[in-house]
Amino acid sequence: MMSSMQTLVRGKIEQAMALLGETGIDCWCTFVRETSEMCDPAMRYLVGADVVGEAAFLLARDGRAFAVLAALDKSDVEALATYRIFPYVQSIREPLLEALALLDPKTIGLNFSEENYAVDGLSYGMYRRLRSLLEGTPYAERLVSAEGLFSRVRSIKTPEELRRIRAAIAETLELFDLWSRNFREGWTLRGIADFLHEEMHRRNLEGSWSLSGDPGITSGPDMIPGHGTPPDLPVLPGHVLNMDFGIRKDGYSSDLQRVWYRPSREAPEPPGDVRNAFGVVRRGIEEAAAFLRPGVRGCEVDAMARRIVTEAGYPEYAHSLGHQVGAFAHDGGALLGPRWERYGKLVELPAEEGQVFTLEFGVQTSCGYLGQEDMVVVTSNGCAFLTPPQEDLWTLTPGEA
Repeated sequence: MMSSMQTLVRGKIEQAMALLGETGIDCWCTFVRETSEMCDPAMRYLVGADVVGEAAFLLARDGRAFAVLAALDKSDVEALATYRIFPYVQSIREPLLEALALLDPKTIGLNFSEENYAVDGLSYGMYRRLRSLLEGTPYAERLVSAEGLFSRVRSIKTPEELRRIRAAIAETLELFDLWSRNFREGWTLRGIADFLHEEMHRRNLEGSWSLSGDPGITSGPDMIPGHGTPPDLPVLPGHVLNMDFGIRKDGYSSDLQRVWYRPSREAPEPPGDVRNAFGVVRRGIEEAAAFLRPGVRGCEVDAMARRIVTEAGYPEYAHSLGHQVGAFAHDGGALLGPRWERYGKLVELPAEEGQVFTLEFGVQTSCGYLGQEDMVVVTSNGCAFLTPPQEDLWTLTPGEA
């Protein structure tokens, strides 16, 4: 009986084989060693286990899958029942050349990219090593980037991946509710983070990013959002508290923002500018979601939301509207962002069915930063929310100790 990881990996290999037929690449090669220390991200999707010795995982357009690896590393790969295995003891050179001769690819795609960090898994040293192994063969001059292929394999989620993402979202929503119900007078932002970390540990959950900044929390007009450690400051009456939080469950992540208002005696209800800001943020996210569909470029989606913000009198947000989520909160690939140099060509890529994006931005108010972040999946003719949108500003009231 296959494990859940083996089921996921076999699904991704099948997906990769189908996508190979849409590219100009004859063979996708993932070349690795000592992956517990320096792991090419493709290993998560194509193998689901570590190797110690040098290994090459070859997927061909004709449907053949070869694994050239040290004999001591082959048991987990054999269990996949997907690869024809070429084991070696002393050197990978001969079995690698044998496998390539059988495939005889005219192009060999490797995992390097100048634009997309999430598929840039081949180190320069390993590239040089592969070139030396192929020296004297025609294959040394057939090496190209597999960026486009690997980006799509990573971006387009299988049903099993979507199931895991939904499970991570459900846990996150539970934790939002749990900490706010347990909120007590005198709790600090750091104390809230500690509470969440303890509960994550109890549930065997990881952070979607570094726990030093997960969750990211702001409260009050003097704080701006960022990725740093929440400070040891209290949540005062009259403050807006904004939380950017994600967890990782069964290898897949969530990334959400929610917002609360703590009433004060002078202002038991959120002030007008806070209510207005909430409406603008909600409208921007909903209209961006209504526009997002296959074929639309990320820069076009971002421009729509950015226009709503500026026309409402707020300054532009200083980041992209949305990024992809998968194994990690920031999962690389196409971005819903502006044409800024920092984002390169990723914002020009069209959205594809099966991609999961965040839709996120916020504005500053008299009571503090107010933002929201939802997750959506691109469908065949639009997109669907994976998270129930926050329709109203939540009230934060301390309970009794």
